[in-house]
Amino acid sequence: MTQKNYSGSIALTKLKSALITTKKGNRAIIIPLEENYLIEKDGAVYLPLNVVVKSETDQYGQNGFIGQTLPTEKYKELGKDKAKELNLPILGNIKDFSTSNDSENVTEVQGKVDPESDDLPF
Repeated sequence: MTQKNYSGSIALTKLKSALITTKKGNRAIIIPLEENYLIEKDGAVYLPLNVVVKSETDQYGQNGFIGQTLPTEKYKELGKDKAKELNLPILGNIKDFSTSNDSENVTEVQGKVDPESDDLPF
């Protein structure tokens, strides 16, 4: 089985009406739940996402993107056409850090390493 390792980030400030504030010396982000179609369940808040992975990298070295999506119930309520009109944001990009051919990225150490030889300045 081949494992893929992706890395990315999500720009929470792209969500509707997201606000960065400082309270009691701590910076925080306020995100309206209903306006952003966030789901509250079992004491947690979830952001529905779609992750699109492309087989080739784009001009910026990215392999795909992460976009907000609607919860299933809200999508069914609105219907396909109205859901598309919402233009939910792309929240970030992803990059594939796994290797397609491990032998290409392996650096061989020439000779043996002597643990007694320490020429480091500290």
